[in-house]
Amino acid sequence: MKCEFLTGSYAARDEAGVCRVAFDPQTGFSVEQAGSGYVNPSFVLVHPNGRVFYTVEETERGSVRAQALDGDLNARPGGLSTGGASPCHLALSGDLRRLYAANYSSGSLAAFELDGDGDIVSRTDLICHTGSGPNPERQEAAHVHFSMALDGLVYVCDLGMDAVFVYRDDGGRLNEVGRVAMPAGSGPRHLAHTPKHPDRLYCVAELGGRVYALKRGAGGYAPDQDVGILPADHDGPNTAAAIHITEDGELLLASNRGHDSVAVIPLGPDGRLGTPVMSGCVAEPRDFMICDGHVVVASQRDSVLRAYRLNRRTLRLEDTGLALDIGRPVCLCPLKPQ
Repeated sequence: MKCEFLTGSYAARDEAGVCRVAFDPQTGFSVEQAGSGYVNPSFVLVHPNGRVFYTVEETERGSVRAQALDGDLNARPGGLSTGGASPCHLALSGDLRRLYAANYSSGSLAAFELDGDGDIVSRTDLICHTGSGPNPERQEAAHVHFSMALDGLVYVCDLGMDAVFVYRDDGGRLNEVGRVAMPAGSGPRHLAHTPKHPDRLYCVAELGGRVYALKRGAGGYAPDQDVGILPADHDGPNTAAAIHITEDGELLLASNRGHDSVAVIPLGPDGRLGTPVMSGCVAEPRDFMICDGHVVVASQRDSVLRAYRLNRRTLRLEDTGLALDIGRPVCLCPLKPQ
């Protein structure tokens, strides 16, 4: 089955910052469209209506823009300020009336109102975190890295504060209703969720090199279990990056930059984490995408996409030899949202 997706990257305005790519396990990759006019569109997100997509500009004066998918991919004029520096992630509310942008460097989360077509109307709120963690180089301040809307709430990872904040969106205004404390120095980066295990969230910790299972109780979610995603003998630098779950909810995958690998973790019938199996992959795999029994991994350092076959028996990634040269890819977003 052919998969189509958008790539986000670190690119100058005159470079191809956003590309529409097709991957066929039989024939490989092809670039269907390429768009320029962006500066560091490091995160892209497709609206479920399939007509609109969003990009950040990860700069000191961060911005977000909505783009039509039915024309060329060149950046259209405009864009709204995210109110902070280095926006690195976007998410939609469950009712599709809001867009959230995580400002990494300034430790804030912006909320935007969307119209019925998915276009951005205005910024409705900006929540600024204040705090730090024990790592003096990476946790000197709050660093909001991710948000996810689930069951009427918005869960926000703050890598700098070792916490997952929980907000309620009241008509575009965000009000904190809870906070999940994560282990000191772990650096929570991204969350994943699967309907197969509705009472759990899964968190990849960038600084700690671990995946945490958070279990929902009477007081909300709390860490319940964790597993390392690095070999015991790895003693070099490493930062964990992306986390995704297979469509059937049976396998969780997380990537490592430094060790340059993808860990595959089986999820038990109760959602508990099994034993990780690590496979080497392209350098600096910041993001990857699961597609028809394959895993497409993006190498930020070497500017390449490479496809691996996911062996469901051994839980290893097997190199297919299929690859595509593309400038500094760091985000892969399916055109059919998963």
